Amino acid sequence: MSAAARGLAAAAALGLAFPALAAKGLPPGERVDLNRATVSELMRVPGIGQKKAQAIVALRQRQPFRRVEDVLAVKGLGPAWLAKVKASLVVSPGGPPPPAAAPKR
Repeated sequence: MSAAARGLAAAAALGLAFPALAAKGLPPGERVDLNRATVSELMRVPGIGQKKAQAIVALRQRQPFRRVEDVLAVKGLGPAWLAKVKASLVVSPGGPPPPAAAPKR
């Protein structure tokens, strides 16, 4: 097996073992809504791991984002990062959707 083939096999194995790593990144044109995205959806944005995604969700629960730049209030996210990913982010008006109602018994 060639070195290139071994490298592809290793990458495929990592993708199966760690699906979050395999799904990192967004296809061109896809956007993530900072006011509505789940933690998993936020983690698809380059530079956002689980802790930063959770921090984004916690911040928007206190005050919905009004503009994309508001995400810079999250520790560890800076202007250079935002410049790289801004085209992939949007902010919907009205904040996050209401939580799902609990089933009635």
